[in-house]
Amino acid sequence: MGHPTPRQGRRQSLAATVAAAAVAAVVAVGLAPAAVDARKTITATGRFLCQTAGGSLEPIAGSDIRLMNRNAVAAIDARMATGTTAADGTFRVRGRGGDPGIGRGTRPDPYVRLMYKSIGADHDIHVEISRPILRSLTNYRGDKTATRRNEKRDVDYGTVIIRSLECQAYVAFRAAMIDFKARTGINTPGGRLPVRTRVLIHGDTAYALYDAIKLPRKTFVSPQLATHELAHVVRHVLDGNAIHFGIDAARFIYTRNHRCELESNHGYAFNEGWAIFWAGECQSRTVAPLDNYRVEANVAAALRALQSRCGSTDGRMVEVLAKSPRSVHSFPDFQTRHKALFGCE
Repeated sequence: MGHPTPRQGRRQSLAATVAAAAVAAVVAVGLAPAAVDARKTITATGRFLCQTAGGSLEPIAGSDIRLMNRNAVAAIDARMATGTTAADGTFRVRGRGGDPGIGRGTRPDPYVRLMYKSIGADHDIHVEISRPILRSLTNYRGDKTATRRNEKRDVDYGTVIIRSLECQAYVAFRAAMIDFKARTGINTPGGRLPVRTRVLIHGDTAYALYDAIKLPRKTFVSPQLATHELAHVVRHVLDGNAIHFGIDAARFIYTRNHRCELESNHGYAFNEGWAIFWAGECQSRTVAPLDNYRVEANVAAALRALQSRCGSTDGRMVEVLAKSPRSVHSFPDFQTRHKALFGCE
């Protein structure tokens, strides 16, 4: 037998080193703590109530919700599950989540967020704060439950009372849409109703911009306001498209604050008078002479009188608008079309 050459010695040394490293790795794996999958399946329950502008507590019914896992930045919070609140505001949503890593700190930090989006047989609404850039800059997470840290069990959040413009808008405008269907037998024209809150451009008042509602930060959202603004959307959509609305807005100067006794022009007075009529406002605030239909309260009173005199339902009053696109811009216009359709003025 000959002696190994230098090259053979180096090969044997390298093989021994590799073998030793492999053995060390196996030993290390055996001695190291096992990686723990800290993801947990969480069932979250509770009830959302909204404190309205009038102070009462109303269930936040039919709203989409999300079970979220909170991270350092709201933009990367992870969705664990979705669900919907019941008619009484209660919710039950189940999902699985957690954070990357090993150990207890990777368990989920769950919270339930209200999305203020609801679709039903008599409504379709989405309420949302109007400034997405500011939402991201301020780490905005919306209206939600508290966050539970490193949770590994089911969570009952109990009754969560929300006090925000968004919840007030959701409750009031959703109810107004449901009421519209009950009064007319049809859904609110225009499909989904976008309600945008905390708008920057406003005249210290809520307003309807064609088929969307805009609310300043300090809006007092009463049921009457929601009914009034929804009536504007109904009329705008039935009268024509967004371009036609823009022409009317410029022609009749819609960008002003209204009041019952205001005398303006036939187009503006009818636009406001229709909303006043629908919301049941200004019933004792007419201005003589009553046939001055440039006064919005007079228009509302004339619409009520025509409805009573002719026995027209709310559905018929809306039908006049639906069958008269681009042609009703004053009370006399409405009266003429009502007679043509139903034989009564």
